[in-house]
Amino acid sequence: MGRALVALIAVLAGVTRAPAKQVEVTVEGLLLDPSTGSPVVRLVEKNGTGSSSSTSGRELPIWIGPFEAQAIALEIQGVPPPRPLTHDLMKQLVERLGGKLERVEIGDLKDNTYFATLHVAGPGGKDLAVDARPSDAIALALRFHGPILVSEELFAKAAAARATPAAAHLWGLTVQDLTPEMASFFQADDVQGVLVSDVERTAPARALARGDIITALDEQPVGSVTELATRAEAHSHTDPVRLSIRRAGHPIAIHFSSPD
Repeated sequence: MGRALVALIAVLAGVTRAPAKQVEVTVEGLLLDPSTGSPVVRLVEKNGTGSSSSTSGRELPIWIGPFEAQAIALEIQGVPPPRPLTHDLMKQLVERLGGKLERVEIGDLKDNTYFATLHVAGPGGKDLAVDARPSDAIALALRFHGPILVSEELFAKAAAARATPAAAHLWGLTVQDLTPEMASFFQADDVQGVLVSDVERTAPARALARGDIITALDEQPVGSVTELATRAEAHSHTDPVRLSIRRAGHPIAIHFSSPD
């Protein structure tokens, strides 16, 4: 191997990819997606003075679940819950173990799913990076009053991908995309469908339960919230809704009258 080639390989081996530029954002509140009823958290870029403006700063909306939305809303409003919520417990655990949340980074978007990282300073000052959902990361950042950083490229990437909601409200159900992690938790690695995360007591689909996986509507397979919502919108209100469900590993069928 020639010396020039060896030198080139050595140079290339020493090259490291420059870290992506990050932008600090603030939480500008929550809103409901009018088409699905799903909560959306608004992240707005801070301007040069350290504050944000929804008219000038870029905005990154992220669709989240109802429980995470409640945790974020309570902290924004300064309303203490009667008992500690999950994120309050997490904050206490970090603090009592001698840690501190340094920052939250939202760094990637894959298949309409955002990925975040918690950076926690341990007792010895060592940085501990913890993978997290953005909704959980934001709820914790608000409680610690820590900065939330978004990768610069995400603003354009989200707009180009036309990111669709990963959760929706249908027939009194709160449903969300079944990620590989959730599929593994529910022992449904071989199943494609949509996860039921909440059920209203008086919902037309109240026969379903949390943890059910909707695999088909009217015998047509569904693989995402967007697909289920689209088919639900096209479903005739005069016909019963027929859902195929996977519950605790067993297939079942549930029919109910479509709401007007």
